[in-house]
Amino acid sequence: MAAMQSGQLPRWRAVGRPAGPDAPTRCRLQFLLLLACMQSSTAQRAFQLSTATCTLTADATNCQVAQAGDAALRVVFNAAAAQGVETSLTLDMSAATTCSATSEFCPQVFLVTSDNVANIVKILKCSYYRQADYSSHLLTYTFVNVGDKNPFVIKDGHDFSRAVVPPGAVRECICYCAGTCSTETNNRLHCPNASPR
Repeated sequence: MAAMQSGQLPRWRAVGRPAGPDAPTRCRLQFLLLLACMQSSTAQRAFQLSTATCTLTADATNCQVAQAGDAALRVVFNAAAAQGVETSLTLDMSAATTCSATSEFCPQVFLVTSDNVANIVKILKCSYYRQADYSSHLLTYTFVNVGDKNPFVIKDGHDFSRAVVPPGAVRECICYCAGTCSTETNNRLHCPNASPR
């Protein structure tokens, strides 16, 4: 230790605290503190359900039941069609009247009851949020099959099946737009467990 001059304080006193642990030890302590904070906190996502239900007896391009504050849209396929007869709900997320006659926003969570195996929920221009281009973001869509018996299919503007949602299952899809998002084919849903159709 170097000799101190008269009136000079030791280094740790000059800065107001002792030297403390070395860098690797500090890093480990910070990581443990972060881990402890993450484990003690919980996050809950809550979605207000639409009070009205969108009931489909034939193909539709809108579902005008959303009200202010709705975050989850109830959809019931009820065409009473023979098994295998396709019924589609096609929602253009950029259009003001897709989910409401009064221009309420389309929810991004769908609770679906399917009456046969050929029903389709198709999301067009998925990069639009609240009818505005959100291509600077990745948007998430959640599909829940609340039915007892039949699956339904998720599609986008490419008209390919992106996922099949069996009864009791949830599929979460991420929308990515490459290019000009007002062009439907630049929008694509990326869903786990996709099944070609």
